[in-house]
Amino acid sequence: MIQGRDIGVTFSLPDRPPPALAGLPPCSTTFVGRDRQVRDLIEGLAPSTEGQVPVAVVTGPAGVGKTELVLQAAGHALRQPGWFPGGVLFVDLFGYDSARRVAPSQALVTLLHALGVPSEHVPPELPERAQLFRTVLATRAEAGRRVLMVLDNASSEEDVRHLLPSDEGTAVLISSRHTLAGLDARPHRLGLLPADAGVTLLRDVLRQACERDTRVSDAPQDAKRLTELCDGLPLALRIVASLLVDRPNRPLSSIREALEDGRSRLDTLSREERAVRAAFDLSYEQLSPGQARLFRLLCLNPGPDFSTEAAAQLNGSGIPEADRLLDGLARMHLVALGRTDGRWRLHDLVRLYAADCLRAEGDERDGGDSLHRLWLHYCGVSLDAKDRAFVNGDDAQPAESRFKCRADALDWLDAERHSLMAVALSTHRGGDDVVCVAIALHISPFLRDFRYLDDAVAVLDAAVRSSRKLKEPGDETILLTRLGLVYRDLRKLKKSMRAHARAIALSRKHKDLSGRASALNNLGLTLYDLRRFDEAVDAHAKAEKIFRRLADEHGAAQALSNIGETLTAVGRTGEAAAIHRRAAKIYRTSGDRLGYAQALGGLGMALRNDGKLNKAVAAHTEAVSLMRELDAPHPLAIELGNLGVGLFMVEKYKESRAAQEAALEIFERMGDRHGQAKVKGNIGLVRQKQEKWTKAAEAHTEAAELFAETGDDHGLAMELEHLAQALAPQGLLAEAFENFLLAAGLFEQVGDAGAARTAARWADVVWQVAEELSTGHG
Repeated sequence: MIQGRDIGVTFSLPDRPPPALAGLPPCSTTFVGRDRQVRDLIEGLAPSTEGQVPVAVVTGPAGVGKTELVLQAAGHALRQPGWFPGGVLFVDLFGYDSARRVAPSQALVTLLHALGVPSEHVPPELPERAQLFRTVLATRAEAGRRVLMVLDNASSEEDVRHLLPSDEGTAVLISSRHTLAGLDARPHRLGLLPADAGVTLLRDVLRQACERDTRVSDAPQDAKRLTELCDGLPLALRIVASLLVDRPNRPLSSIREALEDGRSRLDTLSREERAVRAAFDLSYEQLSPGQARLFRLLCLNPGPDFSTEAAAQLNGSGIPEADRLLDGLARMHLVALGRTDGRWRLHDLVRLYAADCLRAEGDERDGGDSLHRLWLHYCGVSLDAKDRAFVNGDDAQPAESRFKCRADALDWLDAERHSLMAVALSTHRGGDDVVCVAIALHISPFLRDFRYLDDAVAVLDAAVRSSRKLKEPGDETILLTRLGLVYRDLRKLKKSMRAHARAIALSRKHKDLSGRASALNNLGLTLYDLRRFDEAVDAHAKAEKIFRRLADEHGAAQALSNIGETLTAVGRTGEAAAIHRRAAKIYRTSGDRLGYAQALGGLGMALRNDGKLNKAVAAHTEAVSLMRELDAPHPLAIELGNLGVGLFMVEKYKESRAAQEAALEIFERMGDRHGQAKVKGNIGLVRQKQEKWTKAAEAHTEAAELFAETGDDHGLAMELEHLAQALAPQGLLAEAFENFLLAAGLFEQVGDAGAARTAARWADVVWQVAEELSTGHG
């Protein structure tokens, strides 16, 4: 049977026709979200397309809508005048259904019949049938009766190789879960439906059944969540829609609640013969035993994606074997390529299906062994990466490491960040507390340094609770004080104080001197931010004394650096410079280049505030150079900001602004809004010196908003004062006066009496100028 034209030959179908279908099945009238893909396919079907391969393959996972896409494209193409006067041939090859699979020889019989070739003229052997089929297609194309072929559900190149034409006139659309990379064809990869298109699909299907159905528009959040739970698969969404159509009074929230339970989600997404599970079953049955086993085990990885190496650990095999199996699963679209080469991911519904297969096969023991291997892998490599990237000096570098340098270790931590977090959280929930604590101890320095602060809080909080269950006070103390540091970075200073206080109390109880010293040192940092400078110096000094007692030179150097910065803040710059030099000497001797760079930065600030500006700039410049070499972006941004201030003070305004903008770019990339606030304020000061008052006011306004968001009242007060200084030269005296008063009030609240008096004096000056101008005496 051929659609669209008269063949001139008639024949009778056998009593039981083969499962291959001739003609084009009807298209769905609720087709959304694929306009661009339809256009791309149609462009390759036009008869005037020269040099274009006449075969296109649409690939994608089960249920993503490949068949519907090729049917829509074919329908559009057939409606174009003169494109396919010979009509269309459609065959469903059922390549993923062993019971209904259509062999190429059987498909050719049906296709030749559809083209008008009588049964007695169909050759018995496959090659001859294929040759005849191609001859008939070419003859029709030459006679101006060009044909479009649609080959649906092909599972391999061999399914379609003998069905492809040899002429350049006949066009072919193929759908497959495999990539069919061995064919000379244009690939079209079909992804999941975007959320908005999924919601539109639900709405259109329901309204097609009943024009007055407003359930989607009445509950847009439930509709969006249903789209997410169906993982953007049109098949799953249509199944949900059909369940809703069956029960017109059922609210979307009811089926959403049913699907929220991941254990029953696949069972809920079924209706008669249409089921997501059935679609996946057909792919699963095609797998080799090795592919099937790995596929089942992949659901055990808790992260959103995984590396080939992680898959090898689950599989208990080498990486080459795992890579080969993953390639096969990818061709079946049971796994998808990840963000980078060597990374993979499972869609949610596929993961649920794999978990069902794991339970059905009774692989619990195998799964337990696989998870044990995976946990050991993540714990071991994350420890290696932490030691390689965050050691305290060259002497402490691991003797043997898989990582050639610090950058390699950081790259691995960044690539595996989501997986490592998922491992820590899942093992905490599952009671494998040892793994949770180990992973948190290994990755928390990276998460903090690279400003994944919310992630760090989640991991550290879980690990604190796990360490408590394990009755490991030493680990709990370390985790608590690291949590306090992260809360400080988030400007949650009360929570930071509580975490450090708990760490100190725990270390005292268990006579853990090292833990107590670290907790005291970190407590001092939070006290500094609270502007409780005397208490901060006291905490750091106590920490330094304990570190000396323990012969921990590196810990002592950290405490000294912190004392130096606090003394700089209270104006004791000479003492601060001497202390920073002592700390720098310790860092240099131990080979800790990052610590040395940070000590140089602290020294630069002390020298700058002591009026030794050129020496300060030199110290900051050396610190910046070292931090660039060490690939330490956040410390680099801090030091670029400090260098910018030094350059500002020696009146190198262009260079100052360049340094500040380089710092701002890093702070913005890392999401450090407090760092952004400081740099924007400094840029505003540069603009003032350049007498660009409007741009200065804009920079100070942005800085003030950021300080307000991050809860830094002292920083906010400084920016309000600087903003007033930028407004006054523009003649905006009322606004300047108001901002000076606001700044004075905030300085008073935070206990900075000197700054409060200065801001109040400025307010008086502006008021007097305004009065003189208003009376005509100015």
